[in-house]
Amino acid sequence: YFIRIYSYIILAYVIIGYFPDARGSRLYQVLENLCRPLLDIFSFATISGVSFAPILAIVSLELLHMLLSMLFL
Repeated sequence: YFIRIYSYIILAYVIIGYFPDARGSRLYQVLENLCRPLLDIFSFATISGVSFAPILAIVSLELLHMLLSMLFL
């Protein structure tokens, strides 16, 4: 369940990031501290200033979830 929860945390981080006023909030700072280490791994995925790191991170997490589900079921 941790992998799914982490995917939702990344999604919340991305959605809140669209609101410039929210970027200074405590919630955004907490989400950034949780998400930034994984998103930095995929920082190469930026095209014309648009980062695809959250998409790659969530897809990677889902693949990991599927792999772990197959191994432990």
